[in-house]
Amino acid sequence: MKKYFCCILWICIAWNIQLFGKVELRERIYVQTDKHLYLAGEPIMMKLLTTDSEQIPIVFSKIAYVELIGDSVAQLQIKVELTDGAGSGLMLLPTDLPTGYYRLIAYTQYMRNEGADVFFEKNIAVLNTFQSGYQPAEIEKTEHHSMYAEETDYGTFSLQPDKTTYTTRTHGELILNGLPENIHTLSVSIAGKEFVPAIESNASLFQKNLTKKSTEFTDEFLPEYEGHIVTGKIIDNQTEKEVIADQFLVSGIAFPGDGIRFFTGQKTKTEDIRFFTSAISGTKEMTTVVYNADEKYRIDIQSPFVTRYASKQMPALHIDSADYGQALERSVALQVLRYFSENPSENGNVSESYFKVKPTWSYPLDDYTRFTTMREVFIEFIVGARFRRNAAGKQEMSVYVKRGEYYNYGTMPLVLLDGVPVSDHDAIYNYDPLAVEKINIYYGPCILGGYQFDGIVELITYRRLHQNLNLNKSTQILAYEGPQLPYRLDTPYYSEDENRQSRLPDARHTLLWNPDVRTDGKASVRLPFDTSDITGEFKATVEGITKDGKFFQATAVFKIEH
Repeated sequence: MKKYFCCILWICIAWNIQLFGKVELRERIYVQTDKHLYLAGEPIMMKLLTTDSEQIPIVFSKIAYVELIGDSVAQLQIKVELTDGAGSGLMLLPTDLPTGYYRLIAYTQYMRNEGADVFFEKNIAVLNTFQSGYQPAEIEKTEHHSMYAEETDYGTFSLQPDKTTYTTRTHGELILNGLPENIHTLSVSIAGKEFVPAIESNASLFQKNLTKKSTEFTDEFLPEYEGHIVTGKIIDNQTEKEVIADQFLVSGIAFPGDGIRFFTGQKTKTEDIRFFTSAISGTKEMTTVVYNADEKYRIDIQSPFVTRYASKQMPALHIDSADYGQALERSVALQVLRYFSENPSENGNVSESYFKVKPTWSYPLDDYTRFTTMREVFIEFIVGARFRRNAAGKQEMSVYVKRGEYYNYGTMPLVLLDGVPVSDHDAIYNYDPLAVEKINIYYGPCILGGYQFDGIVELITYRRLHQNLNLNKSTQILAYEGPQLPYRLDTPYYSEDENRQSRLPDARHTLLWNPDVRTDGKASVRLPFDTSDITGEFKATVEGITKDGKFFQATAVFKIEH
């Protein structure tokens, strides 16, 4: 039902463009990061928020795209899933990223209809302590108050810690006062105070980026209202040239793993193939397949990112020689953190499968006599599915499909092994059944993405890694990063004495990152945090936006000593 609503919505927008030359909805995006100066090898933790051009929060796009740009070319790219117009993600900086300022750019596919001028952009400073390139320069020192509040367009909103000075590995709290009742979203971060000043304040970035204007609007990019839209091209395997997909070709993509995540393609006016996906966040692999063409064609997936931008002169990043010691300490702490903790970019969350239909029959093979050939398995106890040799001498699987009041064997089933679609059924016929844990049979008809299959045969191996599966040239398995699910920093809890006495080092420079603070309408809340083994000044930042588009922010500085 939602997909039909999305199509109707897009038709209305396109109709408005043709009649009046304008659209009512202009989407904008804002990004908060946990800090503005990073060492190469650190993660950038970010919160994303979508509004309209009047700064009112909206729920429209489901996916946001973030790129880290050096000069004009993307160095890093991630997709972030948005829920209720907000999301959070993580971008891990490589250890060989050179020192300098970079442009962090964010947008949705719908925003691309207006052009890159309306994209969100902020400068991120990166310091690579393993490479030469940061230069000493005398920077005027300014005094900082230990605690302060900032005026915003909402009013005075205050933030303060429960102490001005903490010791290492202790429990603390941030006290937020003057919170509005109608908060749309609120986030908080605590990180070591930077020795390089930010080029632009967060409040200024919010106002500037969300009020960007554009007179142009195209209908080239569909809004990703329901989920990530994957685009591909049909390629001739012999000529390596793009071909126009005809009505007899059925194209599909799938995401291997537990559950069925299979999506059929729809041809666009530019002869591309679009796949309207759902529930693919956290995935690491994609399979593409072309049916009804033997091995003649394949699908090549196109990048959803802009990737290249107009060149822009960036300011030089200078580090005061007086701050070299602090940079070295932070570098050592980062190496310790990376050694003793898991990769922070590995978010283990994976979306649940959108395919919720229960199988007609399910066969845990360990409950049956184990046979050494797949032919014996299907003959002896699989009901409603079978192999038959076709006119070309190849094995072809068929599954029960209901036609009228009766079931017959259909010849076009969807066959999956660990979520990988298999168009050449010889690969299943010759597969080792001792590697398979379970076989699920779905009687047809089954409609997926507008295409009707004569049932589904799903084979699930013990390892879920589709190992030793021989695929023909119409099928490809490739690495593909799905949209990131919300990321939240895991931190120790030092209210317990056992944790404080742990011999594992705690080298966190970011002490707290919570992109989704819940206030339940309260005017005052207290947010707990725990200090690490790192000493010095730390800065807490809280940012939020109300449902009527008012931005508010406050910061506070405190010290940590041994």
